[in-house]
Amino acid sequence: MFKFEEKILLQQIQRGREAAFSRLYDAYQDKIYRFIYFRVSSESLAQDLTSETFMKVLQYLTSGKKIENFQSFIYRTARNLVIDTYRQRGQNELPIDDFVKDSIADQKDVAEDVADKFSLEQIEGGLTQLSGPYREAIVLRFVEDLPFKGVADILGINEEHARVLVHRGLKMLRNILQTKNHNRL
Repeated sequence: MFKFEEKILLQQIQRGREAAFSRLYDAYQDKIYRFIYFRVSSESLAQDLTSETFMKVLQYLTSGKKIENFQSFIYRTARNLVIDTYRQRGQNELPIDDFVKDSIADQKDVAEDVADKFSLEQIEGGLTQLSGPYREAIVLRFVEDLPFKGVADILGINEEHARVLVHRGLKMLRNILQTKNHNRL
């Protein structure tokens, strides 16, 4: 969906035409579900959090508040709901879903030596060892296929910081994987 089309739909929703929300829902439902599922690894919880995300976004829009970047706003809303869910459960770390390893291996932008030299299981194991911000930046960039601007908006940082997180995260991932591989020999 084009940004221009999103802006028109957002204006229509804010003017009381809530039916316009269904187009935004159709465009983002699968992406938001996948984004959440990667973090909670439960279909039913992911469905619940996806529904809650859209409800919160609709409530926000119908309250008359403006949204500059809908994609960033909806991902940030979903992210916050996942974080809240983990806090309520007393957990600090978000899990990595098995699909992450497949998505990272499929991305041409990921350091080729990581994808070429290591198995998907090794990549997944390495990701679980990265600290939250690095892991999350890599997942947003390569699994969700977001541009650095989108990663930055969702994480609440500037674009340059997002680039640094991804770059350093990939270097750390490569080092983790090389160390593990060397220790096995």
